[in-house]
Amino acid sequence: MTMAMQPIDPRAAPIPIDAGDYDGDEGIATPAAGGFDSLIDFARKRLVAMVEDARDALVGQVRGLKDLADLLTDNLPEAAQPVAGFVAQASGSIDQIADALSEKSVEELVDDGRALVQAQPAAALAVAIAVGFLAGRMLKAARD
Repeated sequence: MTMAMQPIDPRAAPIPIDAGDYDGDEGIATPAAGGFDSLIDFARKRLVAMVEDARDALVGQVRGLKDLADLLTDNLPEAAQPVAGFVAQASGSIDQIADALSEKSVEELVDDGRALVQAQPAAALAVAIAVGFLAGRMLKAARD
C-alpha cells in the first residue's frame, strides 16, 4: 500500500533562520505570504543584513588600522619625523574611508562599485584578480 505525498504549504512550514528574524509569535522566521516575489524579497533583505554586518565589521577593522597608525605616529623617534608626518596623513585618510563606509547604505556602496568599474574597468579587473588570488591562497592555506 503506497501513500500519496501531500504537498507542503510553505506558509504552514516556517523557516527557522536566526534570532534576528524572530517574529515574536512563535519564535521562528517566516517569509511573508505572496509567493515567489515575497521569497525573493525575504532573501534580499537577509542578504542586505548580512552585507551590513560585514560592512560594520570592516569599518571596525579599518578603525583599528587607524588606531595602529596613530600609535605608530606617537611612538616614532624624533629622527623619524618625516615618516611620522606621512603616517599621520595616512591615518587621516584611513579615518575618512571608515567614515565613508559607515555612512553609506549597501545600495550606495553597490552603486559606487558599479561607477568605479564603469570608470576604470582595467583597475577593477586587476583588483578582482588580486582578490581572487588572495582568496584562493587563503583557502589553500586553510585546507593544508
